[in-house]
Amino acid sequence: MRAIRWKRARWIGRAGIGSSPAFASRALRHICASPRDQIAESMGGGAGHGEGAVYWKSFPSTAVEAYTRAFNEDGFVVVDGVLDESERQASIGEVWEYLASESHGKVDRRDASTWNNENWPAAICRNGGFAGRFPYMRRLYRLDKTMPVNKQPQAWRNRENVKVYDVFKNILGTHKLWASIDRYGVMRPTLSEKSEDAGVIERIEWQTKKDWLHWDLNPFHYATSAAGFARAENFSEEQLASAYGSLRVQGLITLTDCPEESGGFHCVPRFHGAPFEKWREEHMHSYGKQDGVHNRNFVEVPDDDPMRSRVMRVPMRAGSLLVWNSQLPHGNFPNSGHQWRMVFYIKMIPVDDPREFQPILSVQDPRLHNQDWFGDRYTPSCLGRRLLGLTEWSDPIATEEGSVIKKQTG
Repeated sequence: MRAIRWKRARWIGRAGIGSSPAFASRALRHICASPRDQIAESMGGGAGHGEGAVYWKSFPSTAVEAYTRAFNEDGFVVVDGVLDESERQASIGEVWEYLASESHGKVDRRDASTWNNENWPAAICRNGGFAGRFPYMRRLYRLDKTMPVNKQPQAWRNRENVKVYDVFKNILGTHKLWASIDRYGVMRPTLSEKSEDAGVIERIEWQTKKDWLHWDLNPFHYATSAAGFARAENFSEEQLASAYGSLRVQGLITLTDCPEESGGFHCVPRFHGAPFEKWREEHMHSYGKQDGVHNRNFVEVPDDDPMRSRVMRVPMRAGSLLVWNSQLPHGNFPNSGHQWRMVFYIKMIPVDDPREFQPILSVQDPRLHNQDWFGDRYTPSCLGRRLLGLTEWSDPIATEEGSVIKKQTG
């Protein structure tokens, strides 16, 4: 047990809480009263991680009361096993297909020597490893090649996955939801063992941005990032402000095991609610007035802000769903290990919650509806049609999938 406690202390230190033994000891004594009690040990037993790998505490998809309580308290939660092995492998295959396509065949899954920066697709965001350019509507109107949604049938199936839908439904408190059309994320392993003589090779130049902490929701004028959705046709800032107290969430699904050394998600736990509002009021007339802040929906946390000392890393097992409150400052930290990090990003929003968004496929525009969105390897399910805005929601019925969806209309 002593070794496990030491490993916890070391992990907490690397997570940005402090690295001194004294500080780590204080942090360990405090874990019962803070989000740190979510840290759990996994002694082997999973693909892609060794003995002693440490993951954030997660919940089975059936433990609705437990995971909604954890979300409400901490501002985020990890739910186990939303994708099975075949779904994960199909998703991973689509990431590799994207890498090969965008590199014109130069990136080869079987050849690590091809994963260098010279071959690496420029469309992959160097901040967080997002696979494809930001999904603005102007790209989706023509199915821009950097958003290959019609070539990714498993990505569509992930968006309509019943377990994923149920978690969003329970957290948001409504079954009427719309899903985003978002992207995969990928980080290369930055350590490799070349030979006994050469030892371990570290490729710092492959790493994504360090200390990346931001909001996809502007604390000062309420608007959120439009990634994955279309703008609503009729909304005003006054309407948006009146709805600001409503819950906005984001999410991702891990396709590979994501221990800390593989890079991943970090955030400031419990910053939602009163702490967020307090920070907003304190910075409204200073940071909130700066160019590049007041006129954007994406806002970086100031480099010298004390909240950065409270950042926690959230390592996760493969096939898990992470959902976080958009009020949490969050970001990705870089890969510093031997394993790939691959994830799938997804958001859901309530249909009846007044916002600035609508589903992309519900927009009445021939530039959208003349496109072959799904290819020949995917057809939306009954639930999928509603999540994508192709069919309106009606009265709920129980389905054989074990979830609540709407009757087909028309």
